[in-house]
Amino acid sequence: MRVFNVNKAIGLASSGVEYAQKYRRDLLAGIDGVEDYYVFTDYLATNPSFFTDRLGFDRAQVLWIYDLLCGRSTSPPASTVDAFLATLGQAHGEPQARPDHLEVALTGSAIRYRIRTLPGAFVDRVEMLLGDRLVRVEHYTDTLHHVEHVHEGRVVRRVFHAPDGRVAAEQTCRDREIVRTRVTPASPLHRAVGAYRGDVLLDGRAGLFRFVFERLLDRPDDVVIVDRALDVVDGIYPVLGDRRLYSVVHAEHYDLKRIEDGVLLWNNHYEHVFTRPDLVDGLIVSTSRQQEVLRSQLASRIAPGELEVVCIPVGVAPERAEPAVAAPPDRLAVVTASRLADEKHIDVLIRAVARAREQLPGLRLDVYGEGRRERLLDAIRETGSEAFIRLMGHQRLDGVLGGYGLYASASTSEGFGLSLLEAMAEGLPIVGFDVDYGNRELVETGANGRLVPAAGDDRDVVALADAIVSVLTDGSYEDLRRESLRRAGAYTADRVRARWADLLLGEASC
Repeated sequence: MRVFNVNKAIGLASSGVEYAQKYRRDLLAGIDGVEDYYVFTDYLATNPSFFTDRLGFDRAQVLWIYDLLCGRSTSPPASTVDAFLATLGQAHGEPQARPDHLEVALTGSAIRYRIRTLPGAFVDRVEMLLGDRLVRVEHYTDTLHHVEHVHEGRVVRRVFHAPDGRVAAEQTCRDREIVRTRVTPASPLHRAVGAYRGDVLLDGRAGLFRFVFERLLDRPDDVVIVDRALDVVDGIYPVLGDRRLYSVVHAEHYDLKRIEDGVLLWNNHYEHVFTRPDLVDGLIVSTSRQQEVLRSQLASRIAPGELEVVCIPVGVAPERAEPAVAAPPDRLAVVTASRLADEKHIDVLIRAVARAREQLPGLRLDVYGEGRRERLLDAIRETGSEAFIRLMGHQRLDGVLGGYGLYASASTSEGFGLSLLEAMAEGLPIVGFDVDYGNRELVETGANGRLVPAAGDDRDVVALADAIVSVLTDGSYEDLRRESLRRAGAYTADRVRARWADLLLGEASC
């Protein structure tokens, strides 16, 4: 059985969706008879292996639809700067180093090139400018992969090349949307169109997806798991046949604040699959709390047995790692880890730690993750907390979390909370808001941490600060740590893998 996990994109500041896929890959690898692949559908300006390698994906399992069009496997850049310069065929100046690229100007010409490289100094892409105007971008693996043509700051055309240099596909775009894709006989996907020998014309994004998935799904027992359904699943429905399709719900699935005349307003990322249950075999949620809510909401819309709502945690509790520094946990060291996105409200946590420090001298906070830093830096400056709050960037946290005394989260919506589980597996008590779904599933006030009401105003800072002080000064602090470890034990790899085996193979063991 082949399982195709479909996601729109992947990036440097990977979200919980990509980490959920990373955990799933590790789990499915332990199930006999399952071959799993990870399909990315969005156009990616940077070689996808740069991102998937960081998450530990096997390149043979990574399928980017534009690689499929070109007949290429996922591979990192292998073209050197010197090799690119040799293709210019015209006198040019010496490459000039800039903060994030090399710049080369043609002699006696208004044309210059910005060469962007990835680790190993191999060329990822080259931007061609006429004066200050970007007109063309070339993307490389070991050879020229594709070219983007730019007009007035917008991409209007893309040309994709097969490994032998022939044009495999050409795409026209308007306002960042795909208008039409032309697939030539040089594309390996062209072979499945029967006796037709000419080019294949595909309208829009959905037309391209239908064409690719119709050829990718060529076994009757293939299974599709969609991680981001919006703008993807409508291109899969028409070619699915009798194959099974599951949609993963990674976040809050409806608008808590907008229920008009008793009618639920679904999260638009999932609305398509909720309103067409006849086309989906199951919805996968990560907590029993969300499973209960969603089943109740769908009960009046779906006949019994028509659609299954399955609970499978998105991640597993890692085996407890030894701290990077062999020392007992620092009770005054608070940690959080997430994308630096506005919805994570890390600026609120920064202010809460600064307030809590007034009662706990020596308290400090380390923030792990990448993303938007501006609001966080503003909060650090406003609270004068530069000396005790650090933005640590993206790092591997194996053996690191165990050195902290407390994990704190200011997020007001967590589908699961992978970082919470990772912290619990290291014995950290948790402080956060009393919100669905992951917080309430993983944390119980007085047992392994403390949850406080989310007001959406300045009261949140006070509530979090008080909770931090309360947990760190609690006489039963060591009991909180032990309970976090115990609860994390319910999410071992074997237990979660058994749920996947039951869903895919109808068996509860592997």
